[in-house]
Amino acid sequence: MILYFSGTGNSLYAAKKLAEMTGDTAVPMTAIRGQCRRIQDRIIGFVFPVYFGELPDPVRDFIAQVQFCKSTYFYGIATCGSSPGRALRTMDHILRRQHCTLSYGAVLPMIANSTIASRRHIHYDVNRLDHADEVISEAASKIRGQIEDKAALRSSFSAALMNIGMIRRAGERWLTPSVDADRCMACGLCARICPVSNIICTAKGAVIGSHCSYCLACVHWCPYQAVTVHGKQVLAEDQYHHPDVTAEDMTRR
Repeated sequence: MILYFSGTGNSLYAAKKLAEMTGDTAVPMTAIRGQCRRIQDRIIGFVFPVYFGELPDPVRDFIAQVQFCKSTYFYGIATCGSSPGRALRTMDHILRRQHCTLSYGAVLPMIANSTIASRRHIHYDVNRLDHADEVISEAASKIRGQIEDKAALRSSFSAALMNIGMIRRAGERWLTPSVDADRCMACGLCARICPVSNIICTAKGAVIGSHCSYCLACVHWCPYQAVTVHGKQVLAEDQYHHPDVTAEDMTRR
């Protein structure tokens, strides 16, 4: 089983591609969150983005709450725009609390979706996505052979710094989305696409709740550019999602 968490489609794409290459099944963590307390598959993979140099909180919580078999071969694929931080190392630490271990970790450079918070007229280098399939193919080969490779399970000073209380809170404020009521057409896409069900759609428009995962899915997928980030209007040309992933793919649970 390949369990993935995705906001703008990078990790969804990687999980689906990996499933094709390994003969496995890709399942969104959101589909079984709170419903599955025990997973005993012989091989389990986690595919996830890196936020603040760390595991996204929903991924951390999911792994901590589910019981696994200690003989399982676990692997993690971290999709990121720049550095994987200490995300894979953290995943290994959480698994070790259940007497399990992360046997293999890989870093998959893709396109960062947080650039939208600080820049306009962004030129996304989509060419780097071409290299992603090569990395996935190499990972698939190691997974099929159940190879142990912990080279990517590193610590990170910058990730440790980003997760110091007040610095992390400042980062979260910087990436907090909100709704521009004048632009919102109450289409409901953001509510359907939010991986943590933090948005509801009313007749007057979308309302964002208080347990945001900072994936920015609502910002990038809104067809009316009605979701702002730290109050900043987003340009349609600056919205990003993986080119091979559709909104329907993202809402399919």
